[in-house]
Amino acid sequence: MNNLTATAVDESLIKKAVETVLIGEKSKNENVSLVLAGPAKMKTLNHKYRKKNRTTDVLTFSGLDILICPKVIKDNAKKYGVSFERELAKAVIHGTLHWLGYDHEAGEKEAESMQGKEKRYFKKVT
Repeated sequence: MNNLTATAVDESLIKKAVETVLIGEKSKNENVSLVLAGPAKMKTLNHKYRKKNRTTDVLTFSGLDILICPKVIKDNAKKYGVSFERELAKAVIHGTLHWLGYDHEAGEKEAESMQGKEKRYFKKVT
């Protein structure tokens, strides 16, 4: 994990979330690179690779990196009335599933499958 922000995070929570998904998905690959980046960097990358000119909480480059934006996670936690840690766990699980190749934008069936997995892993992590 590489934290490029000033936000302190619970690294054990992040590790548990990633490991829970990898074990649950029976993944042999354990070399997950997770980067915490600021909103400006996330917006730039989201625009460059997804053609969306806004910041986002999670970006995943399948098999390469998972990028998380703590600022957006904090904002989302406040918006949804949950703790930063719960929202962080949710984002890490979501990103890890993308990292493994799941894509909720590939159709309704894939979205439902991914959502079900997210909920199952979230219960195990929190």
